[in-house]
Amino acid sequence: MDLLFKHPNMEAVKKRQDIIYKESNGMLLKLDVYYSDNINFSCVPTVILVHGSAPIESIKDIKLFQSWGKVLAACGFNTVVFNWRPEENPEDIKDLIYFLLDNSDELQLSSCNLSIFAFSTGVETGVKNIMEINTGFIKKIIAYYGKIDSSIVEMINKTCLPKFLIAMGALDDVYLPDCNDSFIKEAKNLGCDVEFMLHSKGEHGFEVFNEGEETNRIIEHTIKFIGE
Repeated sequence: MDLLFKHPNMEAVKKRQDIIYKESNGMLLKLDVYYSDNINFSCVPTVILVHGSAPIESIKDIKLFQSWGKVLAACGFNTVVFNWRPEENPEDIKDLIYFLLDNSDELQLSSCNLSIFAFSTGVETGVKNIMEINTGFIKKIIAYYGKIDSSIVEMINKTCLPKFLIAMGALDDVYLPDCNDSFIKEAKNLGCDVEFMLHSKGEHGFEVFNEGEETNRIIEHTIKFIGE
């Protein structure tokens, strides 16, 4: 299972691997950082990839998330891929964010320009927990084939509105393509910039299963969205 979209320079990306961000009950939770070639890291957006339900312990090491890290870094963004326990301990993701903020200089990551890129069940649990601690450092939220918890509307600070990009598949059998309609309406009423993209032939995990122009267009727009 791998990302269908490729970048010609993705295999040249440099990576720091297996950095421990949390120890819990004898378990070491780790992250990897994929670096762009821009050494002025304070000017480079930091993208955090948030996986959903994890069938294996180290989902950050599967080919799909390695490819996402490489592609985004090759496109100019420093990218964090990490393991967490969204069902058993959703607080992991808050600990990850605090670790990144506290160690941003050592990790050579921007701490004031974060984009959250969440997938599937990671959208609902991950975005909600991150927004609970957001004080303006999160600039963009990308949600692929997942449902955003409408309760985060109450957490949105009108002085630091993040921008949202939501991409869904019309043939998704896990989350209906209209599952975010109420959130989109409420967020726009607050003044949030919310973009919605629908893959007309997209299944759940369209960037893996649906090769073609529509998939490429969504990913290319996502890359443009992060860089804006």
